[in-house]
Amino acid sequence: NGGSQQLVPSGLGSGFIFDKSGYILTNEHVIHGADVIQVTVQGTKKPYEAKLLGSSYELDLAVLKIEGDNFPAVKLGDSDSLKVGEWLVAIGNPKGVDHTVTAGVLSSKEREIDIPGTNGEEDRNYQHLLQTDASINPGNSGGPLLNLKGEVIGMNVAVSAEAQGIGFAIPSSTIKEVLEYLKNNQEVPKEPEPFIGAELATVTPQIAQQLGSKGTEGSYVNRVVF
Repeated sequence: NGGSQQLVPSGLGSGFIFDKSGYILTNEHVIHGADVIQVTVQGTKKPYEAKLLGSSYELDLAVLKIEGDNFPAVKLGDSDSLKVGEWLVAIGNPKGVDHTVTAGVLSSKEREIDIPGTNGEEDRNYQHLLQTDASINPGNSGGPLLNLKGEVIGMNVAVSAEAQGIGFAIPSSTIKEVLEYLKNNQEVPKEPEPFIGAELATVTPQIAQQLGSKGTEGSYVNRVVF
């Protein structure tokens, strides 16, 4: 308004404290582009101002830090040991209704989905996701998906708008692999992509003649990449 510098709240989501000294995990899209990040902890009245330590757009993960000690924290569990049909509990802030708990089962593992980017940003390609029928709504993003031991086995990330009972979570196995990089604001190494290591060209009758080959179709190795 007329050059006012007043900040406008633009995002609402969830997260969880995984270290009692105030380290928090959430989705990158929850805090994407934020000038100020405020965290409300249950049992406290005043929001904490959080520092963004590190994030990954591709993996949609971010680590925040709030100042304090002895916060209630949850433990990261083993998502690899989950079996389809196991009971799960999701906690979050759907539609701004804070500390909402929903329950469901693990519907599937190793799901892959694409979510279009906004404002010209690249699409997010999610891999290895857990699928659950526990109710997940906008605002649940970044919140924990727990097993019945109370361990975080996933981070709620997305829901199908066209269907009910189809929610997705980033597995704890993915989170554990990159956690130290995010805590230390280091770039997460990209997975190596296999490639053939050679430059191929199409065989023509002229090329076949030069090579002394009877075959006049297919490809030949023009150059080997070091």
